[in-house]
Amino acid sequence: MKPDTRYITPDAIGEVRRSIREELLPIFTEVRQIFEENKAVDFPGWGAVGEWTVGALYRSLLDSFLRDADAVLAVLGKWEGEDLKHAEQNWRTAEDLAVQRIKP
Repeated sequence: MKPDTRYITPDAIGEVRRSIREELLPIFTEVRQIFEENKAVDFPGWGAVGEWTVGALYRSLLDSFLRDADAVLAVLGKWEGEDLKHAEQNWRTAEDLAVQRIKP
């Protein structure tokens, strides 16, 4: 057997799901919350001149960041909730069906 041989198992797929659920989703949820909390700049803000130059760019960037964070959360949620769950079930079924059974 080669040392770089890798195996996929239902347990490994389950571990990926767990990592997404327990590690990645909380991180991106927190990042999105930080963007949301910093959307508005308190008085005096950017000032009269700064609002035209910095303020508009700042809001545009934050809107873009929020859209990207929402997209990331949607994809991770779908992977963890549906896609990898089905992959794990299908892989387990394939392993079960690949076992040769001997009739008594």
